[in-house]
Amino acid sequence: MSRILVIDDEAEIVTLVSEVLRSAGYEVRGLANSREGEEVFRIFEPDLCLLDFRMPELTGADLFRQFKAIDPLVETIFLTAEAETTLAIDLMKAGAIDYLLKPFDMGQLMAAVRRALEHRQLLRENVNYRNHLERLVAERTAALNDALRGLKHIHEGTLSALSTALDFRDQSTSGHSQRVAQWTTGIARTIGISGEELHQIEQGSLLHDIGKLKIPDSVLLKPGPLDKDQWLVMRRHPEYGRDFLANIDFLRSASKIVYTHHEKFDGSGYPQGLRREKIPIGARCFAIVDAVDAMIFKRPYNKPISFEKAGDEVMRCSGSHFDPELIRGALDFLSSHVPKATQSKQASRTA
Repeated sequence: MSRILVIDDEAEIVTLVSEVLRSAGYEVRGLANSREGEEVFRIFEPDLCLLDFRMPELTGADLFRQFKAIDPLVETIFLTAEAETTLAIDLMKAGAIDYLLKPFDMGQLMAAVRRALEHRQLLRENVNYRNHLERLVAERTAALNDALRGLKHIHEGTLSALSTALDFRDQSTSGHSQRVAQWTTGIARTIGISGEELHQIEQGSLLHDIGKLKIPDSVLLKPGPLDKDQWLVMRRHPEYGRDFLANIDFLRSASKIVYTHHEKFDGSGYPQGLRREKIPIGARCFAIVDAVDAMIFKRPYNKPISFEKAGDEVMRCSGSHFDPELIRGALDFLSSHVPKATQSKQASRTA
């Protein structure tokens, strides 16, 4: 049952209008004192208000503003004299649904009430529908975020498995892929790289040698120096890695570092012979990290040296192998992240 609040300073009008509305099946509250309007409105929670425009305490316009502040969807019909029609129209522009000129007949009143309540119902349905859509969007967004988080874990697990498989195959580099990925990402972050670009650098660094999975054991695991033909085979692993990742949607962008991680700043690297800024920034950061890691950890082809000596060697190759503008920042980062115990332990083996 719709609720209607009638406020008019003429008690006879309040009584008459209230009786007509009740006979039509509406729940009605009537007031002749406009100062009681706000309190009754809060308790009664009407769907529609019929307000006399000119009242001695609070005007219909005053009540209209109070009521709209409490319930923006409440409908309002003004009961007004002919001289007040301009003000009534202005209030309709502010949100009132209609106005009736005094004296009005009850047929006019009932038609205006029905229109107002139909409009109120339509507004409620629209609000409910909008709220339903908002809840639906929130639920779907939460489900999508859950799915993306799950997909991220799957992706991270895939990356970890691939890098572990590579380290297992080339046992001389145990843990190498994880280390260089963490350090390269850290250096890139310190120079201001963030977001998706940083994520691509992390992925590319982690899988930089994934192309070696296609290198024959006779070449990859050979204990001595490679001959010319074997070296040509080995030098193809960046290409193999790029092609491998190009077929995996979420790793396609990371293939840039995989393909360029053996380029050198002066253009003497491979496979493309890129120079300077033509080499992706992630690959330039990686080159420093990879060289330091190779020097301070034991490999079949070299004995480990101290981090200090490794840093000296990187500085010596500034401008040839490595980007001179990145070296100092990279070495500062590495000096605080390379395990001190590992450095000391590895370096002592050379004594």
